[in-house]
Parts: sequence; structure tokens; C-alpha cells
Amino acid sequence: MTDPSPPFAAAPEVAPPGGDGEAGDVAERGEPDALDRLLPGTAVQPRPYQARIVRQALAHLAGRHIDSGGVPSPAARSVLIESPTGSGKTVMGLLIAKLLQEEFGVKVGWAAMRRNLLSQTASENAAKGIGVDPLVTVSMFDKNPPPGIELLIVDEAQHDAAASMAHLHNQLRPRWILGLTATPYRTDKMKLCFDRVLRDAGIHQLIGDGYLSRYDHFSIPAHTPMGVAQAYLRNPDRWGKSIAFFRTRAECADLENQLTAGGVACETVTGDSDRDAQLARFQSGETRVLVNCMVLTEGFDSPDLQTVFCRDSAKGPTVQMCGRVFRTHPAVPFKQIVQSRSTKWPFPRIAGARRQYLWEPGGTADDLIPEDEPDPRSWEDCGWRSLTANPRINKVSARTRLAIAKTNVRLPEILRPAPRPFGR
Repeated sequence: MTDPSPPFAAAPEVAPPGGDGEAGDVAERGEPDALDRLLPGTAVQPRPYQARIVRQALAHLAGRHIDSGGVPSPAARSVLIESPTGSGKTVMGLLIAKLLQEEFGVKVGWAAMRRNLLSQTASENAAKGIGVDPLVTVSMFDKNPPPGIELLIVDEAQHDAAASMAHLHNQLRPRWILGLTATPYRTDKMKLCFDRVLRDAGIHQLIGDGYLSRYDHFSIPAHTPMGVAQAYLRNPDRWGKSIAFFRTRAECADLENQLTAGGVACETVTGDSDRDAQLARFQSGETRVLVNCMVLTEGFDSPDLQTVFCRDSAKGPTVQMCGRVFRTHPAVPFKQIVQSRSTKWPFPRIAGARRQYLWEPGGTADDLIPEDEPDPRSWEDCGWRSLTANPRINKVSARTRLAIAKTNVRLPEILRPAPRPFGR
């Protein structure tokens, strides 16, 4: 069932949220479809946007997609799903794989750059009862990948533009390719490699709908090892379990030394370190802070992560770094993002924050406001100035606008239009 033709041949077509294809609930479609029939045998209850994406991807790959004008679309050989970190891309990919496997009997290969992504996928396939079988895990660095794969799923597909992906395709020649990515901003050329690009809900919407955690945003004078260390050591309990990003290993080592000297258990994660052991200590709480140079932007899941200290960067890397903190956890109702004042991409530009605070070094107190403090203005006493409007002001403003809207206004005589003669 393999196809020796070139892997990607068409320009990307971005699908709008919901809309056409096989989206919609059972009432709208009139009868259960393949996804509806699959779900009762699994532990998956897909969110609305997940169901829409699964149905659209399946329709594109199987050649059943109908656009909004009622015109059938050509079958796609490759589809890229673009969805934020924490939105459940792994589940979506597994559901698509299972549905294609049931209909066409395809052998599924799951490719990723990192070993932990492959193990997470296998675990989720079993835990959710989706039952993709066979599910062959493939390293992007494998020079001799297993043969016979007909559906190749590429996890964290922002690496798809790399030579490793081209090598994999040349070796495997799959019938279909499905890409999964959270941050395609810096890889626009990668989008040209796929016949279709599907996106649905963005970070802002997923936060508003409660699928991702709300967050508070903090601005510090500078994102340097000393600046981050001073902010963290003022109140370690406030920031809690944290990760910090820097550009160089020297900066990472500097912050690790300062936090360790301050009594905070901290480790630096690099490409050479024992990452699995470090993450295990972090998950258990033995380590409080992990420092890295973009190593933890992919395949790192820690729902109880409380704070990200994000270095200055462009939009794509900023979303990658901050995206680590948005997974929900009952013990951490609100997450925290800390950036420097000089960053060109403060995260509230991308998704609105619950509250925003600016550190002013002239403050005198060392402790931040307690979480149950009702009035954020008291932060000013300890160096943090609230940039968020007082909610009581918003209520007064809303009542004023409503009163104005209900007021009858009569124009002065001089401004009223003169009556026109009948018939003219």
C-alpha cells in the first residue's frame, strides 16, 4: 500500500475552525460516524475542537472532505495539525491513526526527536484504550527505520524541515504523513511540505474555555541569572516548581550556582545530562528549579509546574517556552510567567493574563501578596505594581456605559434636519 510518488505536492490549505468536512455533532450529521462508534470502547472523551480536528484530518486523508462551497477536495497525502501545547495532540494523532487503521488496515509509525515522546505515546495509547496496533515507534535519527509503515505520524513537526525527516520519508515511502506541532511560527517553510494545515482553537480560546490554565504575568527589570535569582529567592514558595530558560550554558550554570547557594535545589538540563533522572527528581519535588537552553521546549509534561522564567526571544520560541506551564493541575489553579521588561513578546500579547505585575525595585517588603489577598493594589507596598485594572472600576464603567445607552438625547433645534417638502 506504499506510494513511491513525491511526499508533498500541494500548497498548504488552512482549514477554518469547525465548519466544513466531517465536523459537527451527531445531531448535526444525522447519524453516528466512525469516531462516534470508536469512542465507547476507549477512555477518551474528546473536547469539541479535538473531535473537529480528528474528523477533518480523516476526511482530508481519506478523500472525503467537502469544502464550505460543497465542492469535494482532492485527497491529501499529508496533513499538519497545528494546536497549542496541552491541547491533546497525542490523543488526536492516536484517534486518527486508529480510525485509518480500522478502515484501511495501515501499519502506523510514530516518529519523534526524543525518546521520552515515543514512550509517552505508547503509554497513552494503552492508558486511553485507543488500541493502535501495531504502533511502531521510530527515532528521527534511525538510519534503518522499520519497513512497511504506511501512516507516518511526526510528533513535534516543527523539525519536519530538517534533513532527518527527508531521510525518513525516503526510507519509508509512507502512503500518508500526519504532522503534529504546537509552534509553527518559526518554520513557515515547513508548512509548504504539507498538503493541508489544520488549526482550530488557539491558546487564548483554550484558556478561556478552561482547557488550559489561566496565568499571571510578571515583568522583572532584566532576564539575567542575577535578575532571575533575585526574583526567585525573594519568595521561593510564591514561584514554586519552576523552569528557567537561557541562551547559554554559562548563564544556566550561573543561575544554578546562585539558587543552590540560596538553598534552592536546582539542576541544569543539557543535551549531555541524564535528563530522565533529572526529570524524575523534578517530578518528585526533590528538585525545585530546572534551568536549560531550549532543551525543555518539547516533550516535557509537568502539569504541576507553577512558573516559567522565559528569556527574551521571538514569538515562536516564546510560545514554546511559556507553553510548558499551561497544563492544568488542581493544586495549581493559576500559573505564572516571568519575563523581562524589554522582551518584544510579552505573553499577554499572545494570550491575555489574569493579572499583570511590574517589579519596581524601590519597594521595601520582601514577600509578595498572599494568594487570598483581595486587593492587588497592596502589591505596590512590596515592589510589585499591578498593571491590571481594579475590577470595581470595570463594574462602575460598565454601569456608566449602560446608563448612557439608556438616556434619551434630544438634539438642539439648530442641529435638527429641516423638514423636506412632501414628495421631494
